Formats: sequence, structure tokens, C-alpha cells
Amino acid sequence: MEARERMPSIHKLESEIVPSQTEEEGKMKRGLNASARQSVKLAAKAGIELGKSNLVAVESMRSSHLTIKNEIPVEDQLLREPVLYAKKSIKTTVRKIFSHINDVRTTQIAVIGTGGIGKTTVLKALINFPNTKHVFDLVILVTVSRYWSTRKVQNEVLRQLSLCCEYSETDSQVAEKLLKVLKGKKFLLLLDDVWEQIDLEAVGIPGPSSENGCKIVIASRKIDACHDMNLFKVVGVKSISWKKARELFYEQVSTRIPPSDIKSFAETIVKGCGGLPLLIIVTGRALGGKNDVSVWKDASKKFSLPKTSRECQIEDLLQLLKFSFDQLSDNDVKSCFLHCALFPEDQEVNIYKFIEYCIQEGLITGAQADAHKRGHYIVDVLVHASLLQVTEGGDSIKMHDLIRDLALGILSSMPKDSQFLLRAEGIQNLLSAYSRSVELLNAGSSSSSRSLNILESSRLCIPKGNQFLSRVGAGLTEPPPTEEWKQAKMMFLSDNELCTLPEKPNCPELLILFLQRNRSLRVIPPSFFDCMTSLQVLNLSETRIKSLPKTLFKLRNLLMLIICNCKRLFMLPSEVGSLVCLEVLDLRGTKIKELPDKIGELAFLRRLEVSFYGSIDDSEYARLPRHLISSGIISQLGNLDTLSIVLYPGDERWHEDVKYVKTEISKLKKLRFLCFHFPEVKHVQEFLRESEPWKKKLLTEFKFVVGRDVKSISSQVPDYLEFDYNQLGQCLRFVNGEKKPEEVLQILARSNAFYLDNHIDIESLSSFGVSHINGLKFCIISECPKIETVVRVDEVDEDADAIFPLLETLSIHHLWNLTGIWEGILPEGSFAWLRILSLYGCPKLEYILRSSMIQYLCNLEELVIEDCRGIEQIIVKEETINSDSVALPSLKKLTLHYLPGLVNIWRGPWPLFEHISIYCCPNLRKIGMDSRFKDVIIKAERSWWDALEWENDELRLHLESFSTIIFQDYL
Repeated sequence: MEARERMPSIHKLESEIVPSQTEEEGKMKRGLNASARQSVKLAAKAGIELGKSNLVAVESMRSSHLTIKNEIPVEDQLLREPVLYAKKSIKTTVRKIFSHINDVRTTQIAVIGTGGIGKTTVLKALINFPNTKHVFDLVILVTVSRYWSTRKVQNEVLRQLSLCCEYSETDSQVAEKLLKVLKGKKFLLLLDDVWEQIDLEAVGIPGPSSENGCKIVIASRKIDACHDMNLFKVVGVKSISWKKARELFYEQVSTRIPPSDIKSFAETIVKGCGGLPLLIIVTGRALGGKNDVSVWKDASKKFSLPKTSRECQIEDLLQLLKFSFDQLSDNDVKSCFLHCALFPEDQEVNIYKFIEYCIQEGLITGAQADAHKRGHYIVDVLVHASLLQVTEGGDSIKMHDLIRDLALGILSSMPKDSQFLLRAEGIQNLLSAYSRSVELLNAGSSSSSRSLNILESSRLCIPKGNQFLSRVGAGLTEPPPTEEWKQAKMMFLSDNELCTLPEKPNCPELLILFLQRNRSLRVIPPSFFDCMTSLQVLNLSETRIKSLPKTLFKLRNLLMLIICNCKRLFMLPSEVGSLVCLEVLDLRGTKIKELPDKIGELAFLRRLEVSFYGSIDDSEYARLPRHLISSGIISQLGNLDTLSIVLYPGDERWHEDVKYVKTEISKLKKLRFLCFHFPEVKHVQEFLRESEPWKKKLLTEFKFVVGRDVKSISSQVPDYLEFDYNQLGQCLRFVNGEKKPEEVLQILARSNAFYLDNHIDIESLSSFGVSHINGLKFCIISECPKIETVVRVDEVDEDADAIFPLLETLSIHHLWNLTGIWEGILPEGSFAWLRILSLYGCPKLEYILRSSMIQYLCNLEELVIEDCRGIEQIIVKEETINSDSVALPSLKKLTLHYLPGLVNIWRGPWPLFEHISIYCCPNLRKIGMDSRFKDVIIKAERSWWDALEWENDELRLHLESFSTIIFQDYL
């Protein structure tokens, strides 16, 4: 059994500590997805309320196949708060605090203990202590955190009091409002994670006294966070005993008696955890399911190293916590964990939004549904590892402050000369270091390789003060105050509403600045970069800037300049050549009209990605620069390992430029990724013949367009489908072609994605040869007038093992003479992994499949049929087939739109769909659903639904009660 599938049991608390939980003990091993399931439920509900625009997102989330429960069992309490440990320790500490609360002379109590020892758990247990609610009118818990502000504390108190304040109100005005509400109330204020003294009067908290009976409890790592120690009673939270630590550790590992050959190592590890519950749980989870003795041996060495001085205790703890991070097996899991640290401290982040952020940043790649499914899996892994916590509602996640210190320490300890890159259509992100750094550094200099070794062995560095300023998605409309810029080394301000920036911030130590997706940002002040002499990474993607200030090009230390999808940026100044250290220049999705010649002076450039502007307006076209790229520019960039040139379809200037550019790219010996357009087949010949990376198969990723592309008024292929196509690593689009050129077949044989667009004379896809197409995972066929069938059985060799054995997505668009996907018997294993089949605008189709073809499509999950007016049935039954069996048993999603001739889908029972969409199918009067169907989303016209013929009214009532019906009269 995989470690992630096991959920360890936990210590059960008595009812006076966490009431009403003991009845949940029987649910202890349901799995680790409860929180994510709840988030899916909430998002689905939101999608229903908000309408059609949210349905795609909801459907993507539902594709993760998570069942939904309403209750969050006691095991998930452990996931939300990873230091829930022995009941005796909690009970003792809580009772000690409450004894001080009962003392009228004591008004303030300090709960002191090192990070990860369980202070937050004690405060939450105090809230649930039976006597608390009887003593106080109000109980307020505020997590203050290291980078607190008066307004932050005020906002949290307001929220818990169900109050709000106007945006224009000052802190003092809000304080007056709070004072009025809290005066006369007997409240208990719990302040967690306090790092320094707080002026509660400025917040609006009345001073506690023996007269008003109010009490204040603060939890802190250090005693000097208290104003006046004479006013505080101190309660220390102690580490748990060796016996309890050992028991807790084995529960996380899911075994009480470890194998004899690892028992001694386990004992050493428990001892090294020093009785800290968080460290014990995180380490135990990391070792769960590890049966390799060498792993335990290495871990015991790390946990038995001598500790440094008392001042470095937190650094020692983080170094031990890093062991759990190192055990994460997948690079995208590590990257998403680090990405979570970029959100403001203690911010709860909606799970679905977090996954969206990770997809946008390119940390999770793949087709949309697959990426969301992967995202939920990653959240599950991190929650199970106790590196993330699920909040009370089950729809959001947050980081324990010590785990956040760990993530920031990892980021801050990365060497300055490392390249943190990830290839994806989303915005490049610094945090993709763990996804691609090894590959890129190995391809670089020996000094870079040494730096990576240093990264692995060096101690973590905890960012101090404002060195690491993260306000990702914090809703900022104004930039942080000037003083916060001064000491910053890393600033993450992405996903806000900034419309202005400081004129000349003084931040000489700033290394990294992220401003992407501030979509209101139009202008960067001319002197903005004057005092950023150390800046190495700058991301301005998806802003509305029209130009770049000249001071940017004085940043001689800049390594990465990322300006993706700035659709109003038409010119890259020639001064870019002064960025002598630049290694990454990403201009995808901009409207650059030409590449300045000075680009050739960037000798260290390793990644160049550019999208060019074009026009179909003759008068505008005449005013555009004559060349997109001048001769001799690309040949100067001998260190390029990534080159992407995206053109406006039909740009005639490229037909001249490509004559010399193709020759220059053929001489780039370090190339590993190439996106390029060859307007004619003869242009491909030289590249295949001369390119050393191609001949030696070192060009691991490519996106080639072969043929004369033209700009169409409206694309027949949806944007989302082209996006999914481009997620594959080896893509070939053959456009406006004829016959089967040998050069195209050579590329096709190495491709895993093929887009056949407007081919003149091909009659079937199998005409390209089974050996050339059997490596495909993704295939689009569009507007090929002579194709009658996708596969012709007589073109398949008798000795062929299978045809399309790896194909996962097949999408067919406007094949006017298509009569079927295939006819006859195919070799076993053909289409074995096909998951998505979609057909659009094929008027001669009368059916999609014969019942004898179903056996090949056992993994089909989604079927989409649109605008095929000749279709009468989806599956035609053959007499030899048993109609009692479920057709297409894996099918989860069915879409049938604009099928006026459709009278029957198929006879026999339906698979258990998750989503059905039927629109403009007036002759379809019966559907094959039954009482097995629950939690299915059905989208349809109300008039069609009301006109359906039912076997009995009970079935209709059942579906309307247990399913989500979304009526929409306009699609």
C-alpha cells in the first residue's frame, strides 16, 4: 500500500478538550481527500449559482473523481492542526491557563514555547474547554504573525464580531468602533504567534481588568513579546515525553512495531525530534511506507547531528524539517509547496484558487482537466505530509508558521547563479527551481553545478525582517510602503490590483521582483529601477504596460526578464543589449514588431522566446518593419538552449527571413527546445540535415509548424484545445499541405502531438503509416476535405501490434466527408488509452461507434459530439452484442450539442456519468439514466427536459433530487 493511502490514527482527546469528536473514531481510515472533496462540493455549488462561466472550472474539479462527505472526521483535525498530540499534555496546560483565568488578580497570560511545540493547539483546546463559554461573552482568536499590522489585527477582530469598516476609515476610527462594541463585554482575547509587543489600545481592545473580567492570552516563541512581564502569568508549553513522542511517531509511520533492522534508527530519529510534536508528525509522515533501510539510516544520521548554540535552535529545527521536504518525490509537488510560501503569512488560500495559481505559474502542466486533477493530488500529498493544513471549512489551506519558515529558508538558500526555469505555457516562475534546475544546471558551467551541490548541503537561511516580502493575491491597490522596499531581497507582489509603483524605491539588495498579473498596472515610473542595482529576476507578465523605462536596461546583474502576455507592448528598445548578463528573455504573447539587432550582444542568453505582431490590413502591414529578425542575429547566440519564435499567421516578412534564420538555428549546438515555423517543406530539409541536436536526438522538445499558415477570421479549433495540444513536448502541425513529404514523416515519427490542418489530398490518418503515428498521444484533424475515415483497416499491417496504442485525445473538426472513425477489426490494443474523443461539424456521420468497437475504448472518459446533423445514434447496436452490458464503462462526461437528427444515444444501461450536456437535440426523447445516478451535473434546455418521456415519475423525481440540473436556453 502506498504511504499516501494510509491515514495514521491519532491520540483521542477527552470530550472536555475537543467535544463531540470521539464518536468519529470509527472513520479514522477513510483516506486523505476529505478536505479536497469538500472544496469540490463548494466550488460546484458556486458554479451553479454563478452560471455558465464557472462550469468549465467546476467540471475540471469534478474530473478528479473525488467523492464528497459533509463531515470532517477527527483524522482531518490532525491534517488541519498537525500538533494535536497527547491528551494529557494538552489537558495539563489548558487547566494551568484556566487556573490563572479564574484568578481575578491575573488579567494577562503568556503561553511560551518554541516553534512547533503546540501553542496553537493549546489555544484551540482552550476555546473548546467546557468552562470557557460559560465564563466569557466573547472568545476571539487572532493569529498575529511576524509581519503584522494594526489594521490586520483589527480586520480579524471585526470579522469575528461580524462587523465591517469602510475603506476610507483610519486605524484610529476603526479602534473607536471596536472600543464601543467591546466595552461592557466580558471577552477572552487569544493572540497567537506574537513576535513583538502590541499596542492593544491602538487596535481598539479595552484593557483587561478585575472589574470588567476580560482576559488576554498571548502565545509566543519568546518572552519579550510581552509588554510588562509583571502583568503576565507565564505558562510554558513543554515538549512531550519520550514515551508519548515514540508513540506519536509510530502512529505517523503507521506501525507500532517497526522491523528490527530499522528499529534502532527509528529510536534515534525520535530522540532527535526533541519532543516537538510538529517535527515528530512531519518526520513520521515523511518516513511512512519507507521500507528501505538506507533511507532510515540516512535519516538517523541527520537527526543525531550535534545541535548548535541555543540562539540557532530554530535554524536546527528547520534543518530537520527539511528532511520531510526532501522526501517529496515529485518536483511539481516541491514547487507547489514553495509557491504556497509566497502568499501572505497565515493567509487561508482557497484550494481551487491555489491550484489555478500553480497552473498559471507553470508549476502544474498538462491539459486543463488533467492539470486540475494533478493539482488536487498535489494538495492531498502536501496535506498528508502535514506540510499544509486544511482549514475548518475544508475548502482552504494554510501553512503553519514554522513550515512557512522552512519554505522561505529553502528559497533564500538557493544560489544566486542558479537558473529557476520551467517550460510551460503559463508564466515562468522562480519557484520552478525544483522542476528544472538540475537539468539546466547540468547543461551549464561547472560553477553552476557546484552551486547546486552547495544548495543541497548548505544550511537554511531564515529571511529576516523585510528581506522576503510576499503579498501574492493580497488585494493590494497601493504598493508596500517605501521603508519595506529598503531591506528587501525578494518581493512577490503578483496577482494584485496595483495601478502605481513608487517613483524611486531604494532597494539596493533586491534580487527578485515579481509584479505579474497586476492587470491595472499601465506605467512603470522612469526612475523606478534606479536603485535596484542587484536585481536578477524581473517578472512583468500580464500587466498593461506599453513601454519599458530606460533605467531597466541599466540593470547589469539582471539574469531573467519575463514580459509574457503584455499585449500592449509593441517595442523592445535596442538598449536591451546592455543587459550583458541576461540569460532569459521571455516575450511570449507580446506585440513586438521586430527583434532589435542588439539582441545579438547578449552572449550569455540561454532562453529566448518571442511573439511577433502582424496584420492583415494592407496599409498597416506596409508600415511594419521590413524584417522580423535581421540576418546574423541568431547565429551570435551560441549559448541558446531554448528558442521560440511565434508568428502572426500569414506574415509574408517571415518568408524572406526564414531563408537565413533556418540556417542559423541549424548551427545552434546547445539547442534543447525549439518552436519554429517552416513555411515550405524545403525549409525543413536543411534543418534536419544540418542540426546537430536534431540528428543526435538532443532536441528533446519541439513545436514545429510546417506549411503556409494563414490567418482565418475564426478558428475552427477552440483555443482551449490548441492550449492542450501545446502542453505536449513534441508537437507537429502540418498545415495546407499535400502528399506525405519524407521530411514531415521524419518529424512525425518523433512527435507525440499531431495537428493535421487543411491537408488537400490525404484520405485517412493511417495513410501516414502506422510506424509514424503510433507514438502520438494527442491528435487534432481539421478541415481535410478528402478524409473519409480516420483509420483504414487495409492500411494496417497484419503484423502490427496495435494502432494508436498511446493516443489519449482525438479531436476531429469539419471533415465534411467523414463517414466513420474506422470499420472492421483492428489489432488488439488499438486506441487502448483513448480518453477524450470529440467530433465537430462532420455532416455525413450517421453514428459514432458500432457496438463491436466499444471493446477498444475501455478507457474513454469524455465524448463530445457537436454540429453533426446526420447523426441518428451515438452507438449502433449489432445483434451479436449483449445489450445488458454497460457501454463505455469509463465514460464520465457526455456532450451532445446541435444534433437535430439524433433519436437515440444507445440501447442498454449507461455508465455512471459525472457530467451530461445536451442542447439542441429536439428528436431525442428518451435518456438511459436510472436510479443509480446521483451527484451528476446535467445541463440542458428546460423545454427539452420537460418534454422527455419517462418510464415512471419516480425516476424523474429521483434525478431532480439527487442531481444538479442546470437549465440554459442559450449555449
